[in-house]
Amino acid sequence: METCSTCNGKGQVREVRRSIIGSFSSVRTCEICMGKGKIPKEKCDSCKGRGVLRRESEVKIAIPPGIENGEVIRLGGMGEAIFGGTSGDLYVKVRVRPHATLKREGKNLLMNLKTKLSVALLGGEQEIKTLDGEIKLKIPEGISFGEILRVRGKGIPYDKNKRGDLLVRVNIEIPKKLSTESKKAVRLLRDEGL
Repeated sequence: METCSTCNGKGQVREVRRSIIGSFSSVRTCEICMGKGKIPKEKCDSCKGRGVLRRESEVKIAIPPGIENGEVIRLGGMGEAIFGGTSGDLYVKVRVRPHATLKREGKNLLMNLKTKLSVALLGGEQEIKTLDGEIKLKIPEGISFGEILRVRGKGIPYDKNKRGDLLVRVNIEIPKKLSTESKKAVRLLRDEGL
C-alpha cells in the first residue's frame, strides 16, 4: 500500500470555491482511496484495486416448517460487500403460495368437505387429503351443515414435534334432482317428521 496522492493520506479532500459573496470550503471523502488514505501500489486483476469483487451467486435456503407468508429469512454475511468492511446480510422475503383446498388459520388448517345427504344423516367415512397424504375421516351421524370436525396433529408444523389441527367444515350436498324411489324415501322421512 502507498499514500494516496489525491488526498495526501488524509482520506478527505478539501475544496474551496470562490464566488461574488465570498469563499466556500467543503470537505468530502476521497473517491480514489475511499477515505482510507492509502491505495495499493499494484492493482489486483480481479477487483482493479477496489478491494471488492462484484459477483452474483446462487444460495440454497433452508425453509423452516410452518413459515408464514411475508416472513423474512436472514442470511448473515451473504449480502453486498463494501470496501474495507464486511459483507452485509441477505434478507429473503418468503411468499407462500395458497393451497387449492387448505386454508391456514394460525397453526391450524381449514378445509371444506362436500358430503352427501345420506352420509350426513347416517354417518360414514370419507377420504380427505392432508399434508401427510390421504386419511379416512369418520363423519358422525346427524351432522349438520357447517359443523366443524377436528383432526388432531394434521395442521401446520411448529416448534420441534408440535403440529396444529386440521379443521374440516362439512358442506352437505343437496341433490338437484331425485329419482322416483328417492322421492318416495324422502316423503316417508317427511311423514315421520324428519
